Amino acid sequence: MIYLIFLPVLLIIGFVIAIHLSFRAPRLSNDVSPSDYGLDAQIHSFVGQQGKQLSAWWINSDQPSNTTVLILHGWGANKSMMLPLAKPFHKAGFNLLLIDAHNHGDSEKRGVSNMPKFAEDLESAVNWLNQNKPNECQQLIVVGHSVGAAAVLLAASKGLTASMFISIASFVHPKLMMQRYLKKLDIVPGLVQLISNYAQWVIGYKFEAIAPLTSITRINQPTLLIHGDADSVIPLSDYHLLCDATKKDNIECLEIPGADHDSIDKIEVHFSALHDFIEKHLNK
Repeated sequence: MIYLIFLPVLLIIGFVIAIHLSFRAPRLSNDVSPSDYGLDAQIHSFVGQQGKQLSAWWINSDQPSNTTVLILHGWGANKSMMLPLAKPFHKAGFNLLLIDAHNHGDSEKRGVSNMPKFAEDLESAVNWLNQNKPNECQQLIVVGHSVGAAAVLLAASKGLTASMFISIASFVHPKLMMQRYLKKLDIVPGLVQLISNYAQWVIGYKFEAIAPLTSITRINQPTLLIHGDADSVIPLSDYHLLCDATKKDNIECLEIPGADHDSIDKIEVHFSALHDFIEKHLNK
């Protein structure tokens, strides 16, 4: 009889543990340094949400500049993986700040990773810039990739102060992401919805409230959406849905031919289009 009492409890505990393990972000070390790309970086650490440290690289422009590019990686990645993207920005004459989100790279652990927490890390980084590099970040360009891209849109929709935003390979809606990720579980009726409901409870937000599809309609600053037409992780249809979600003049879209989800290096080939977007909106 006692087994019949504890069995449901054990099943629930096992279910919760399995969900957390499945969605836990892997921590990868920063095996590549800015010097490998000919960049001279200063290592910084500053306090983020809940008093947890965030690790960052600050890279001065070759000539004094009042414009800084803040770059945030995606899920399970780190700041070193963004160096191929950082290099053309630096070549264009901008200062750089690359950060590791909590639970990633060299930053401290902070509970369960999720996209709203990525957005909070962006806010912490902007606060650090305003306090420590006020002259260098009079104009700020915030760039994110994948989950970091969705976080950029969420932070922008909540009023993050920046001159412009660039979102690379963002998904369109957490619900669609969950459905794609958990497709094999459709054989169990209601299981995907149960997991989705639990995920929303853990995150503390309804998916609709934080979805890039929702965020994009609330952004008033210049924003560039970028996506590779060969993306095997986030389908190009997500990008099209985002681009079609608003016809506001401040939202622009750029499709990169032949680029997969992690083809950060391909953006350098098309950097002139990014630079045109920046030049159009800088100093305005």
